[in-house]
Amino acid sequence: MTGSFSNQTKTEICGTVRKQKDKTAFLTGVLLAARRVSAAEIVLQTECEAFAALVPQLLQAVPGGFVCDTEFRSRKDKLPVWCFTLSGGDADALLSALQINPENRADSPAFLQSTGKSLCMLAAGAFVICGSITDPARAYHLEYALPDAAFAGVLRERIAEEQPAIAFRQTVRKQDTLLYLKQNEQICDALTYFGAQNASLSLAEQQIYKSFRSQTNRRTNCDLANIDKTVAAGEQQVEDILLIQRVSGLDSLPESLQEIAQVRLENPEANLRDLGAACNPPLSRSGVHHRLSRLAQIAAKLRDL
Repeated sequence: MTGSFSNQTKTEICGTVRKQKDKTAFLTGVLLAARRVSAAEIVLQTECEAFAALVPQLLQAVPGGFVCDTEFRSRKDKLPVWCFTLSGGDADALLSALQINPENRADSPAFLQSTGKSLCMLAAGAFVICGSITDPARAYHLEYALPDAAFAGVLRERIAEEQPAIAFRQTVRKQDTLLYLKQNEQICDALTYFGAQNASLSLAEQQIYKSFRSQTNRRTNCDLANIDKTVAAGEQQVEDILLIQRVSGLDSLPESLQEIAQVRLENPEANLRDLGAACNPPLSRSGVHHRLSRLAQIAAKLRDL
């Protein structure tokens, strides 16, 4: 598969449309969601090469078979577009054969009577003609952009009835009604429902990668924060020791404090564990902390003089 993640997803979906009844349901979804559908003319446009190759098969799957005019348009720096047109009696005959009411799509018998696999194929066909999905490396977003608000509302309800985990939200953009998902889990469920298993797995893998990267970043930030705290504490302790050395001399301290003072001066950025290991005999972290605290108290008293 080539092209954008959205195009790859549509290519995968098209590859699952094999049985005769699946082709009919899929084409029904395409026509219900397409922008230019009337008894006088049907125009389908797509950038998905796999769907373009599938359209003639879908039309032949309808009883009686239909043939459309096909136009290929190449575009500079963009994906090419395939345009399929049925006009005159052929458009009306196709809609009648599929029991689609172009004036009231939501009330079409083909739509209202679809359940189970036929509704799944219908929803998949509608997604291929007017849907999109963002590359999961950038964001999680799947949507339908439907020209018929009534059909959009009923489609949303029908999918939720059969797939409660897929709860589309609805809004309006310009003259389109959008059905959209932004939660990774729901998008994975929708892709699986449409037949795009590989795309669903890619989405799940991307979520795992992002989660792992986020955890790594948090650990790194925590480590850096601890390092900053260690450096800041070490600077203050060195300052305390130098004050004691300047005012009263380190030899005025008990031997245990003289040792830790000297070790700290020699290792200004070391943590408590490393300071303890440098003592003879080695000290625990709590032991090092206790002695450095005593040095801080002595330095505080000298500052008050």
